[in-house]
Amino acid sequence: MRITGGALAGAQLRTREGAGERMPVEVAATTFEDLFRGRYEPMVRVAFLLVGSRAEAEDVVQDAFARIELRWARLDNAEGYLRRCVVNRSYDVLRRRRLEQRFRLLHRDDRTTELVADELGDALASLAPKRRAAVVLRYYAGLPEREIAEVLRVRPGTVKSMLHRALAQLREVIDR
Repeated sequence: MRITGGALAGAQLRTREGAGERMPVEVAATTFEDLFRGRYEPMVRVAFLLVGSRAEAEDVVQDAFARIELRWARLDNAEGYLRRCVVNRSYDVLRRRRLEQRFRLLHRDDRTTELVADELGDALASLAPKRRAAVVLRYYAGLPEREIAEVLRVRPGTVKSMLHRALAQLREVIDR
């Protein structure tokens, strides 16, 4: 079942101070439907930046919501669990993609070549999955380092280090 609506449709908002500006942030959803309506599209965008495909991103988010629905009564922080599920499932997709690429390299046909011109996607794809997740969660989703640390299950200082190294790596890739 797919519920449509704006990213913050029907949600109460509070604001979060970050990076010198006030950002709207959704208050914890009281029902599964509220969470779905308010967080589906933002999570699809996060997943898209992690996996690079809209179709796979939607699958990732739908799987995450399926897991949440099963555990809804036991969740204290459904939105945090949702982010964790989306990141974990994105890692699964990337792992599978790497395996498929290795298999294709072993059994490739030299007669076919594909050219793809997606510079941002290519630059993000050059990052390790955790670094990519940190960059997407910080600069796209606008999460503070503390929340990124919770999602990635690392310390806040590690998030700072990952972001610093990821940005340095992105600069190198873009400058080439």
